[in-house]
Amino acid sequence: MKVGVEIYVNQVYGLICRIYNGKDNQNELLLFYVLEVLALPLLIQKSWVVFVYAITISIESIVIEYLTTRSTIQVSPILLSAISITLGGIMLMMVTLLVLKKKEGIAILFLKSWKNLLLASLFLSIGIFTWYDSINRIGASKELLIAGPLEIVIIVLLARVFLRETLKNIHIIGIALALFGFVLAIMSDSSISEDKENIGWNGLPNVSTLPNTFNITFGDMEAILSAFGFALGVLFLTKLVSRHSSIEVASSSMLISGFILVGFLILGLLLDEMQHPSTSGTSILTYSTENSQQLILIVVILILFSLLPFVGSLSYSTGLSRIGASLTATIGSSSILITLVAQLLLVEAGVPSNLPNNIFLAVLGGIIGFLGIYIIHMRDYSLYSTRS
Repeated sequence: MKVGVEIYVNQVYGLICRIYNGKDNQNELLLFYVLEVLALPLLIQKSWVVFVYAITISIESIVIEYLTTRSTIQVSPILLSAISITLGGIMLMMVTLLVLKKKEGIAILFLKSWKNLLLASLFLSIGIFTWYDSINRIGASKELLIAGPLEIVIIVLLARVFLRETLKNIHIIGIALALFGFVLAIMSDSSISEDKENIGWNGLPNVSTLPNTFNITFGDMEAILSAFGFALGVLFLTKLVSRHSSIEVASSSMLISGFILVGFLILGLLLDEMQHPSTSGTSILTYSTENSQQLILIVVILILFSLLPFVGSLSYSTGLSRIGASLTATIGSSSILITLVAQLLLVEAGVPSNLPNNIFLAVLGGIIGFLGIYIIHMRDYSLYSTRS
């Protein structure tokens, strides 16, 4: 079916090119839109895996909120991120080496592109930790509402500065809308409280002096930092993907990011032990040394949770190779709205969730932010990116 659709689309497209020879007229434009509709089944066939990625990101974010704030065993964000990303990276590397047989490609990646790989992994690890910790403070929905549009804007601006990509008027319109959605997301929490989202890493209150209609809490700043971390990571990943396959880059960067997070975890444990040498457990993981069942439960939870970043990274890299970066980024950004809708439904079902105070502004910001992301990549949605 896939080959048949591609042959048919290519034949029709070739016929259009021969008839009009690239002339700019309304008939050619009309036929081109018809061709786009005919290619829709092929696009859906190739892009479904990216919807899996978007849904996985939403589930992962909601589960992070539950495990770090709602569950009886509250796992710290650094422990959850370090273990899950490392295990997910190991699983993805095993798929790359054993199933896809890309041992030579992995070796070449580590030998010839280790600098870009290390920098990408470092920025990704920063983005991952601040993503997890921000969700712990402000909730899954608000974190994605803030970081989602902002990350795309930063990527576009970084590509303009470092990769010399052209910034057109349509990009500027999309950036403006994405930033407007970002501002609405910040404003969706309209009251200042002394809750943990206003407490910094040092345990001291960290609240902006802006008016009450525009609060920037520490959790908000972490979401912003997460967007910068992921955007810088994507900048180096773009260089890597131009030379190596997306699955090789995804598995390698995820594994190294996990190791970096484990290093952060060990450092945090050592510092916490120095500050509280006589307590049972730490602020990173509260546990009872006499309850082995609790420890087993924690291990099982961490292993099961690691399947989410594994599936997310695998589906993202697969989508990247199938439909390109622009369409993958846009479909993936639908996780912003998916998460918000899912948490609203959970609240209606009686499951507590950390939602923004002003739901109207949150929904409006999410829609406008996603629209901005769509417009930024709109010029890249043509058939050219899905035919190969």
